Amino acid sequence: METQICIIGAGPAGLTAAIFAAQRGAQVLVVERNTTAGRKLLKTGRGRCNLTHMGSIDDFVRAYGSCGRFLKPALYAFPPQQVRDFFHSRNVPTQEEKDGCVFPVSNKASDVCKCLLDAAQGLGVVFLYGRHTEHITANQHSFEIRTNKETIFSRAVILATGGATWPMTGSTGDGYRLAADFGHSIIAPKPALCPLVTEEKWPGCLQGLGIPQVRIRAAAEGRRWESEGPLMFTSDGIGGPAVFDLSRHLTDILSHNEKPVPVHIDWLPELDSQALENRLLAEFTTHPKKEPAGILSGFLPRQTAQQMQTLLLGNEKISVSQMTRQHRKNLLNLLKNCPLTIVRTAPLEQATITRGGVSRNEIDPTTMESRLQSNLFFAGEVLDADGPCGGYNLQIAWSTGALSGLSAAKK
Repeated sequence: METQICIIGAGPAGLTAAIFAAQRGAQVLVVERNTTAGRKLLKTGRGRCNLTHMGSIDDFVRAYGSCGRFLKPALYAFPPQQVRDFFHSRNVPTQEEKDGCVFPVSNKASDVCKCLLDAAQGLGVVFLYGRHTEHITANQHSFEIRTNKETIFSRAVILATGGATWPMTGSTGDGYRLAADFGHSIIAPKPALCPLVTEEKWPGCLQGLGIPQVRIRAAAEGRRWESEGPLMFTSDGIGGPAVFDLSRHLTDILSHNEKPVPVHIDWLPELDSQALENRLLAEFTTHPKKEPAGILSGFLPRQTAQQMQTLLLGNEKISVSQMTRQHRKNLLNLLKNCPLTIVRTAPLEQATITRGGVSRNEIDPTTMESRLQSNLFFAGEVLDADGPCGGYNLQIAWSTGALSGLSAAKK
């Protein structure tokens, strides 16, 4: 079987690469190990698919941190607004939420996946499903791609195999092996955007409960981080968007340092300390016979309020009228500066995004082409590039997919 461009992986990056390459007239074949396209895409945003984020290209570059400069040419190739325009023009309108996240109006990731698949098929892209890519070799004028079912000859190859997270969706790190065969360095994959495991056991007592908005602060190795957003208690720690964003910074530290990282949580960031103290004192005056948990349930979910009382008083039962000044001071500190100790991240397979992958130093950022092997391109999570929660990682997939597809078609 022969083709001009062979794309390994039918996720968001691979589908985008196929569309942009086919639009330029290239003959494109997509090889996918699953029996359907976009398996992981369908699970993004809890099935809602956070497509991208509001902001300029410079805003995105800043949000990406150390990999922002590398991603900048790709962002110009397919910017966030053009991503929205692409889906709008294909009857998948999008909507912006208060936090800047962009979702399809239907809130269905399946609409996004179908849109991409229809666009690719409409351009003549051919899909081979249920194919595991076993090996790729470079000949004088083409690549030989061996799958579990056939051999494919292609003038260019785009690796869009994803990372090593959510392996049940097919992201098992195959791209790292295929890239390494061409001499590429692989930055060790680590979990990013994932739950964090705490030394303290009490968060596990609240498993499944969520707080709509918290602020988390952490400091380690002379650096400080802060994130805001929803928090969810897990069986052994904390998760949710605020925690996921923090995990992106802590994963490197926790992976090479056995020393735990202390964090502090503000459960009520919308109130400063003075405003919260005034609110509490007013409630204490109005309801002097209530226990602290009874008052706190007006600010936090009931079970969380009860846990705060336990942390404050242990098994002691007193009314708010019996609380001393020190009690009140400790309670305020607990609500605005609650300490937890992070001992590790959740396992890689539980993370949303992989930190690590094919080294950026060996890829031309203006084309996404390998610096080591001509006509070999990369797109998406297989790269050592990741961003925070909020649509930033799908934007990497769209942009690097578009640039790799355009570059491969041009060559």
